Amino acid sequence: MNLIIYSIRLLFLLIPVLTFSQGEIAKGVILDKVTNEPIPYVNISILDSQIGTSSNEDGSYTLNVEEKHLNKSVKMSSLGYESSIIPVSVFLETQEVYLNSLVEKLDEVVISKKFEEKTKVVNVINEEDLCQGYGSHAKNPWILALYFPFEETYETTDYLKSIRFHFGNFRNKKAKFRLRVFSIGKDSLPDKDLLKESVVVSLKKNQKTVDINISEYNVIFPREGFYVAFEWLYIAYNEEKVTYVGGPKNKNKRKGIKHAPTISGICADDGEFMLSIYNAGKWGFYAANKHKSDKKIIPAISLTISN
Repeated sequence: MNLIIYSIRLLFLLIPVLTFSQGEIAKGVILDKVTNEPIPYVNISILDSQIGTSSNEDGSYTLNVEEKHLNKSVKMSSLGYESSIIPVSVFLETQEVYLNSLVEKLDEVVISKKFEEKTKVVNVINEEDLCQGYGSHAKNPWILALYFPFEETYETTDYLKSIRFHFGNFRNKKAKFRLRVFSIGKDSLPDKDLLKESVVVSLKKNQKTVDINISEYNVIFPREGFYVAFEWLYIAYNEEKVTYVGGPKNKNKRKGIKHAPTISGICADDGEFMLSIYNAGKWGFYAANKHKSDKKIIPAISLTISN
């Protein structure tokens, strides 16, 4: 499992020792099929594996494909585009991959006169609430999504104003990540993007919180609830050299690369929150335990809603 769970004092990594076999290197660029413009930050995942990457800002990508994955398929997905699945064998021989943009009818926006603004914070988190958190290993891109249910008390403040991510118990380097907002599907997993634009956020060194203003998108809190998601970007800018510690008395050490940042978490009872992850090209439910505890680690995400 490549999703790494961190504590404040100790780094707990349950990562198997990897043995590498001969394979091939896929290199190319992902482009918009109509405009021929490069598409940055595309999630590239080999299905049924823990291997993947992201395209860079110029749409380029490089992916080492081990021999055992040569008979599988690769999935490419990005906000605003139709996902594409092709055989790994084709992917290796293709230097230019084209994605079709999604053509969606936008809902009509009715603008009414605003009176004195009222706001409400959903899932209030203080720094002392932070316990552990989530980071990402270098082999496979992840998206971590937290579900927010609608409550009757939100009726008069149901516009999404801003989203806050917490990083306060980790010393992150400068990094970039992407905010995603999803509707909930019939299977209770994330479904469609509610933001029609890519929102890439820059995190400063040792920054404790990031507030992202999304009021311009006029998103109303869906009555069935929705997911707020944190997407790691597997780009050189986010690479960070680390030493993995494990084994008896933490004597086994192995150097590797992870992709920043590490997002803080809070610890909650089982069933209190619903959490999903996108891994190896598909969504699934996920709940990580706090070290030596039955508590679940929930990404530290807050909302501000308004009228």
